[in-house]
Amino acid sequence: MVEKDFKVLNDYFMRYLLAKEDSQNILKDLINSVRIDAGQESFKEVTILNTFNLKESINGKETIVDVRAKTKSGETVIIEIQRVGNKAFIYRGLYYWAKSYTANLKAKNKYEDLNPVISINILDFNLTENKDKPHSCYFIKEYDTNEILTNHFEMHFLELKKFNEKSKLYEPLADWFKFLNIKKDLEDTMKVLVEKNPIMKEIYDKYNKFVKNDDLTEGYTEWEENYFRMLTLSEERLQGKLEGIKEGKLEGIKERNYAIAKDMKLKNMDINLISEITGLSVEEIRNLRPDGKKLSE
Repeated sequence: MVEKDFKVLNDYFMRYLLAKEDSQNILKDLINSVRIDAGQESFKEVTILNTFNLKESINGKETIVDVRAKTKSGETVIIEIQRVGNKAFIYRGLYYWAKSYTANLKAKNKYEDLNPVISINILDFNLTENKDKPHSCYFIKEYDTNEILTNHFEMHFLELKKFNEKSKLYEPLADWFKFLNIKKDLEDTMKVLVEKNPIMKEIYDKYNKFVKNDDLTEGYTEWEENYFRMLTLSEERLQGKLEGIKEGKLEGIKERNYAIAKDMKLKNMDINLISEITGLSVEEIRNLRPDGKKLSE
């Protein structure tokens, strides 16, 4: 059973919650809560582009971001959930935004045919210098006048660890923070949220369906096991790097990371998480040979 100390940020569960065919209302509520808190207009309709597929997910389907959706007016919304990380995530977030933005431009289109991309990053670690601001929103602005250059770039960071009862947030977004911050006693927290917010009833219903499905709980458990295995590998990698710096022997560190990446790839672990742990690029990992070396070697 996985109900005890259920981790709502588990990628497998979050994709089920936000990217399943019947998740439009829940996803739209999250997106609109974030947008309204940042003073932006809400959307009347969102369409999920990467629908959760149980079979594909269990077999280790690669995804660039956890959730991708399209609005009726053409905006792309991407959502990434990250449980561990550091300042380097800023560049990862920019990369995901850029990939999604350029994907909008087809071969025969003009540059003015590009559509806005809204990036929402849910982080269980502190990223920005805004110590008392759990929700940060970034645009491209002129330095002196503060004029927004374009609405095509919009990036949000929801830093869960910065949230507390005194946080000044749009109330529905505060409810989302409370839900996403659940680490234990999920039932007690959800009872309170369900009473005040209708969308939380839908979330709670989906959770109950999830934990009663053996295939889904198997996927959840497998993801958690891989997650903690990767955390261990990450700690070993950091320790090896520190020892290498101390001894002045850094030449073998990247070769070791190739070997770690190969092992993780053979276990069908998420390619983005492999990249996060080893420091190798997604392209390098995709090009690894079975012996752990690059295809070009």
